[in-house]
Amino acid sequence: MAAPTLIRRELNNARLYFLPAGELVDSVTVSATAAWPDNAPTTNYTAYEIPDIEDVKSEVTIEKETFKIPAPGGGYRDDVEEMVTRRMWLASTHKTNIYLKKLQHGLATVPIVGTAQAPGVTADNFMDGVMLLELQNKAGAIIERTQVWCRLRLVTAGDTGPTTKKVEISLEMLASVYNTFVVVA
Repeated sequence: MAAPTLIRRELNNARLYFLPAGELVDSVTVSATAAWPDNAPTTNYTAYEIPDIEDVKSEVTIEKETFKIPAPGGGYRDDVEEMVTRRMWLASTHKTNIYLKKLQHGLATVPIVGTAQAPGVTADNFMDGVMLLELQNKAGAIIERTQVWCRLRLVTAGDTGPTTKKVEISLEMLASVYNTFVVVA
């Protein structure tokens, strides 16, 4: 086993992209079971950027189970077994896009400027697709890239008032053989 070599302080910025299932990107229909479009050229993803991400928090849900096992000196001791049951990212921005508007209003399709739709047609508060999360250092170089099949949920569309709406979303990782994480630099 190699000695750990990645030791650094991190002040990160994030770029976050979401390609919904069924979209045709770079001649590839986005799905959990087919190879995903790459981000070369980056224009494959720029139209799907969730703009101006202010913060991203990585969260895991852990399930614990406690067993009683014999202790060497007699009696029993607790042995706690833990396993990660969910990985997700929570993100916020003061901007929105058509996919978030679709979820916010329960629309059947993504909104088109000037075209009316019936709100509340779908009760789904999620969309499945590919998330690409690129972390950048303060110089703007990409240092980590996470690409996973996920479920995008609108946590809050923000309030109307004297301040700009703050949109909050969650992206829950789902199973796919194409899920990847790479330390770029």
